[in-house]
Amino acid sequence: MFVFLACFALTAAPIKKPKQNAATYAKPAENLLIIVADIQRHLNEDVYRFPYPTDVTGQNVFRSAIVRLANYETLYPGKMSDIVALSKAQAYEKLTAYEEAARYYEVASKSADAAVARVAGEGLERTRRFARIAHQELDYSGLRTFERDLQKKIRDLDALARELKGTPYQCLALLERERAQMLLAQFYITMRFVQPYTTQDAVLQIKRNIDENRESKRRYAHHLMLADLYYMLAKEYVLKADPDGPDFSVKEFEALANVARSEYHIVEKADGYPEKLEARAKLMALEAFVNDVLEHAR
Repeated sequence: MFVFLACFALTAAPIKKPKQNAATYAKPAENLLIIVADIQRHLNEDVYRFPYPTDVTGQNVFRSAIVRLANYETLYPGKMSDIVALSKAQAYEKLTAYEEAARYYEVASKSADAAVARVAGEGLERTRRFARIAHQELDYSGLRTFERDLQKKIRDLDALARELKGTPYQCLALLERERAQMLLAQFYITMRFVQPYTTQDAVLQIKRNIDENRESKRRYAHHLMLADLYYMLAKEYVLKADPDGPDFSVKEFEALANVARSEYHIVEKADGYPEKLEARAKLMALEAFVNDVLEHAR
């Protein structure tokens, strides 16, 4: 009996599991390697033709990387500071934040690692040049001076894009040129009632933007701008000529509305582009407006 009880006690006793090592976190170098790899994987992507790449959470890869690098610096102050600076610079440059990029390139250019210093030195020179051209001062003292400076900025960016053709940085010059072109078009739209500017100036600039940015991810934003302008012109015509009055011309009104309708249709059919839903909503509004006006003009 004693032997049986002893055996029972041994079998009933809890079996001790071998101790497992406590969960360990990745080493600092491994953490940094993951962040740097995410940046390098997307560094050569064309952000003029395609949207910015996103991570698994749907966040912009480069913005996310900057936050993660800042967190890394907080956790491991002073660790691999040259690599952190270089990675930040590359992410900021891709986001067209050239001054910030240049600041970090300058830090990385002082690295003891020759390869890091060389890449950073090239980046420093490049981002300083981008900053001078893309962020050049515009003279707001007069309409003509503002227009002249903006046109010069567009020409400078166009020349830079041609010079950088075949490199991963051409897309940034094209991105900046397109922004400046859209600003110029908006300037003409806003100033079309002020001599010597006309509505035709705005129409021609938007059409020029459409022609020169056919490969842009924002190509349909230009069509949307043209449609909005003609929708606005149709509304202005109704204010000038009452649809219930004798001076209203259905033909002249429909000529304006039809251009807006045509441009909205182009965008509304553009699957996969963010402007599609906006164009669809505006097209419905345009049709309701046109039907109401024509009802009064009968």
